[in-house]
Amino acid sequence: MGNHEIESDGSLIKNAFLLFDKMSELHKTLPVAYAVFQVIRNSAGNGASDAKYLYANERFCNGLGAPKEEVVGRLVTETFAEDSMELLEYGYRAAYFGEETHHTTYSKALGHWMEFTIAATNIEGCCIVVCTFIDDSHLEKELLRRNSTTDDAIVRITRLLSGEGEYEDIMNSVLREISHVVHPSRLDILITDRITFDSKFEWCADGEESRKEVLMGLSYEKYLTNWRKYLNKDDVIQIDDVEILKESEPEGYRLLRELGINRFVWAPFYDNKHRLLGFLCADNYELREEIDTLRLIQSISYFIGFRIRNHTLVEFLDYRGNHDELTGLKNRRVFGETLKVLSQIKEYYGLFYVDLNLFKLANDNYGHHVGNEVLRETAKRLSSVSDFEVYRLGGDEFAILVDEEIPESEYEQILDDINRAFEKPILETKEYSITISASAGFAIAPNDSDNPNELRKIADQRMYERKKIMHEEIENSENR
Repeated sequence: MGNHEIESDGSLIKNAFLLFDKMSELHKTLPVAYAVFQVIRNSAGNGASDAKYLYANERFCNGLGAPKEEVVGRLVTETFAEDSMELLEYGYRAAYFGEETHHTTYSKALGHWMEFTIAATNIEGCCIVVCTFIDDSHLEKELLRRNSTTDDAIVRITRLLSGEGEYEDIMNSVLREISHVVHPSRLDILITDRITFDSKFEWCADGEESRKEVLMGLSYEKYLTNWRKYLNKDDVIQIDDVEILKESEPEGYRLLRELGINRFVWAPFYDNKHRLLGFLCADNYELREEIDTLRLIQSISYFIGFRIRNHTLVEFLDYRGNHDELTGLKNRRVFGETLKVLSQIKEYYGLFYVDLNLFKLANDNYGHHVGNEVLRETAKRLSSVSDFEVYRLGGDEFAILVDEEIPESEYEQILDDINRAFEKPILETKEYSITISASAGFAIAPNDSDNPNELRKIADQRMYERKKIMHEEIENSENR
């Protein structure tokens, strides 16, 4: 039966549905609103350009806010306007292919959330649309369900962040758990010092390549200077289509396209002075009704920032406890502990003691700030003479710990290299040129002793013997 015949036989169709209408009205408690559409094909014959109401029951008309006589015979686009595209597509699939669709949408025109069931009829070119206009209490339940799902995910992930274990393992586990909820192509935790930024942690979906190297050391000024202007009311950056950045952020847009990012949400987190510390980033995430992705990313970003700040503080305190603040070398305590461990697990090892000559003179003549620069440069030069760890024991005293078996000739070579490292001035400016030297002595286990304390004494004694020789040479040269 063609569409023309449907039009001429409309009264028969309406009579049939009037009977069903009277039956349904006997059951007032059933929230059934329905209409019959005659689908109008587009000129290409591969979709719907519009649809006509052949019939609509009272509940449906009440939802539209119009009496039956104003609905029947009208076009769907006249009642739903901009909301009609999905409805027409599903109607076309039902009318001509017998497909049944269940769909929930919000109509801006009507101000309602609606649940549709769109199904075929036994009349060619027609479909029936059964609709529930969701009232506020129903909507509230849906929002509560959605929020509950989101809250469950937030609680689950924050527990991971507060758990025990290796820091890197925890952060990677958190990203994996977030991926199970929001289904992105990639997740990143970006860290910035507001000069550069890096991808500190990353999760990639199957088939996606890592981009950590691409995001290593990128310019903050070039890519992130304007990030604040894209924050929404929830203090999250949500870009649904990166094409909107093409003109305003050309460099950022180029990078996003290079990385295959079409949409993203970035949630910033801060240090304890509210300076930007980094972002939790979800790229190409799925739009899912049952989860509030923005709220989840925003909430988790806060806890990630807190965990990173704590870890950074612990690292800093650990560093301060193990390193010399001035030179960055490991300190006397770590030297002693490491030497003790070496003596317990290795038979062959050794150490150097190094002491600067003429440092006090430079410090007294030019001031402590210049003396500090001398010590920093000394640390660099001593670190360059071998592959072994250098320690600052205090003042102008340093040590080198040899944690493997090497021949005595190599110890002698390191002594020569130490001497050569100080042949050039240690500091040279337009105002002054400072030259110092270094005296060093070594001891080897088990040749000299298998007792670590005894080795320290031997190395120290040999260092002072060389220092004494150096002072004698200076005195002799001055007396000539």
